[in-house]
Amino acid sequence: MNLLITDVTLFTNDETGAVLNDYAVAVVENRIAAIGPQADLLEKHPDFKRLSGSGRLLMPGLINTHMHFYGTYARGLALRTPPRYFPDILTHLWWALDKVLNDEAIYFSALVPAITAVKHGVTAVIDHHASPHAIAGSLDQIQSALTEVGLRGVLCYEVSDRDGKEIRDAGLVENERFIRQCQTTAQINPDYPFHGMVGLHASFTLDDDSLAAAAEVTERTGRGVHIHLLEDRVDYRLSLARFHSRPVARLARFGLLGPQSIAAHGIYLNEEETEQLAASDTIVAHNAQSNMNNAVGRADVFDLLDRGMQVGIGTDGMTPDVRSEVRTGYLMHKHTLNNPTIGWEAYRQMLFQHNPAIYRQLTGQQVGVIAPGYLADMILVDYYPPTPMNGDNFWGHFLFGIVDAPVDTTIINGHIVMQNKTISHLDEPALAATSRQVAEQVWKRFHS
Repeated sequence: MNLLITDVTLFTNDETGAVLNDYAVAVVENRIAAIGPQADLLEKHPDFKRLSGSGRLLMPGLINTHMHFYGTYARGLALRTPPRYFPDILTHLWWALDKVLNDEAIYFSALVPAITAVKHGVTAVIDHHASPHAIAGSLDQIQSALTEVGLRGVLCYEVSDRDGKEIRDAGLVENERFIRQCQTTAQINPDYPFHGMVGLHASFTLDDDSLAAAAEVTERTGRGVHIHLLEDRVDYRLSLARFHSRPVARLARFGLLGPQSIAAHGIYLNEEETEQLAASDTIVAHNAQSNMNNAVGRADVFDLLDRGMQVGIGTDGMTPDVRSEVRTGYLMHKHTLNNPTIGWEAYRQMLFQHNPAIYRQLTGQQVGVIAPGYLADMILVDYYPPTPMNGDNFWGHFLFGIVDAPVDTTIINGHIVMQNKTISHLDEPALAATSRQVAEQVWKRFHS
């Protein structure tokens, strides 16, 4: 479809950071073909389908660098004993919930938050999944849900030794199968919206032979790992006790660090580990809301950024909405450090520069900028600035206005996925009703 988007205030997110008025964007099939003065593009493309923004803000779609779709079925779930510490949260909530997921639950637990993501302007997600008694084909279930909605994604299965070697091996097989499936399809369609990684839980739940096996998969497939790293002190305490090594050193020893790998959290990195991560160009995904919710601490993202590292923003399953994550995290650092001047540039850099760069780095797909040649992943936001807005002050408008503004239209890969705040090809109430029925069965298994 050839599309001409007119009557917008345009934030390109290119190196100029410009905010442009009286501009239009031309899309040919799934790519941005041109941006320019509206009058010029109207004259050049009279036969293109028109989409009027009616004065709304047009900006690139947002990217979530660390998500857990399956966490959807924890919403409203009652625990018999409230967890007091992070290991309790893992044992009594997440490791109990993932054991009772089946294919149907995997599908609907991804479908519902994928809808929410699109409705809040997210166009690409990097997910981390676990379902130890429903591993084979689990990533296909998530892919099917995201395809149904229209969302772009990088998926992986969480390998761990906590459920035994047979389940560990099945997780490795699922990762490699899905990676190769995506690679095969991408040979035919380079713009295929799905990619795979090798998911790992955390160092303290992975024996040396498991890290070695994961490294073999990364070597065979050319893909990196997606792992939780030092989210809590338990990671280094148990790694030292069981393996006589801190987590980063173990990952480095098995060749699992590098620019194709994501380390989520990184709260308890010491100086040596931080230097090692930086030297390896490993990506870090920061998840402030989840860290606050679990009371595990605060990652020093400012130190990581100062070292030139790629630090992205994820939501860790807390919400599909990256915008709420951004403002909450920004305020968390200021409050915790008792410093009202900190975080302004860091959060702008992580959201607008690093998140798109991370996705491009992992997939080779040009996203995150409205410029010729980039994939047409864009959102129209109901934001009509009450004060002057330009490239110099756009970040202030984003943090204190755009984060609260409804998203009217979401375009992914050149397709209008949502328009007038409606995903017309989906019956949301009916899907939510089915999901509730699935959740009831999940909860019964959880409590039994």
